[in-house]
Amino acid sequence: MSTGERSENKIKVKMNITVDVTPIAAFRWNEENAQKLRELREKAGYSRQKLSDAVGVSVAYIQQLETPHVFINKPKKPTQMTVSTEILEKLCAALDGDITSLIWNIDYND
Repeated sequence: MSTGERSENKIKVKMNITVDVTPIAAFRWNEENAQKLRELREKAGYSRQKLSDAVGVSVAYIQQLETPHVFINKPKKPTQMTVSTEILEKLCAALDGDITSLIWNIDYND
C-alpha cells in the first residue's frame, strides 16, 4: 500500500515494494549511487577498510565505487561502471541498507 502527498507538480510516494533482482547481472553505477554509498557507509560509522572487509572486496574497489568519476572516461579506462548484483547485496547487508534505495532515488526516511 502506498501513501502520497502532492507538492506543486511532484507527488511524493512512500511504498513498500519488492524488487526481484535475480535476472539482473549488473547495474550501471554513477555519481548519485556513489554519493548514496558514501552516505550509508559514513552513517554506519564504517571506514572504507572496514566496509571492504565486511563485503569481501578491496579498499580500492570501494574507492572506485565512491568516486567513479576518477576511474571512468580516462585513457584506457571504461566509459561506464557497473556493479554486480552480488556486490550490491553484500554492500546493503553490511550497511543495513536497502538495495532499491542505493540504486534508485528512493529515500524511505522522509
